[in-house]
Amino acid sequence: MDSIFTLLSGLKGQQRQMDATANNIANANTPGYKKDTVLFREIYSEFATQDLESEQESFAHDEFINPLSRGGSSFVMPDHVSPQMSSGRMIPTNSPKDLALQGEGFFVVETPYGTRYTRSGQFMEDAQGYLITPEGDRVQGEKGPILVKNREFSVGQEGTIMIDRQRVDKLKIMKFEQPDRLTKLGKGYWVPGSDRQVPIAMKNPQVHQGVYERSNVEIVEEMVDMIAINRSYEASQKAMKAYDDLDSQAISLARI
Repeated sequence: MDSIFTLLSGLKGQQRQMDATANNIANANTPGYKKDTVLFREIYSEFATQDLESEQESFAHDEFINPLSRGGSSFVMPDHVSPQMSSGRMIPTNSPKDLALQGEGFFVVETPYGTRYTRSGQFMEDAQGYLITPEGDRVQGEKGPILVKNREFSVGQEGTIMIDRQRVDKLKIMKFEQPDRLTKLGKGYWVPGSDRQVPIAMKNPQVHQGVYERSNVEIVEEMVDMIAINRSYEASQKAMKAYDDLDSQAISLARI
């Protein structure tokens, strides 16, 4: 019986891997998207070190191991989804409002739900003349929202904002000590995964204007991973069917 539960835990893990891989492929062309990798952990030690309470329980344990109580088998479960924070390729555009960060760091955006962080730098200008994301949230400089008002807009490599060739502000760019532990939201936004993750102002950011950062997903790699996961899933299914057939044969023999 414990073998069935071991295989079942593997099937559930493979399904979670397939979901992450499919999501990576779906976002291959999403600016600033970071591919997800599912990390797993073993839960064997949580059960195997517990003592049995009685002789009757010991007998039952030896004959009918229950992995949900005190089994001696090893099981797998997803620990967390870890994004890979490597930079994507820089794609040139004709828009001066398209910005990209080389290396670490995040643009800061104010939303109705609080501060958010993003790697997607395809910005635009709203009706009031402020620099915004496609969702309508204002991009932040060190002095607050960035007012462009359809004037000449340029950004230096260190994030200095020039309006009509006059320095007016500097992009607010933050980093985190453990960016792979950030919580990924929709719309390309991120938030700290815990109170211990405090944003740190970047001293020497590398900003590029007139380009945007493509996702770091490589379609070929993801397709290869998907094939491997699918084959592993099918192998686990066949093993479960084989165990089920053995159980059916054992029951038939017991009836005889």
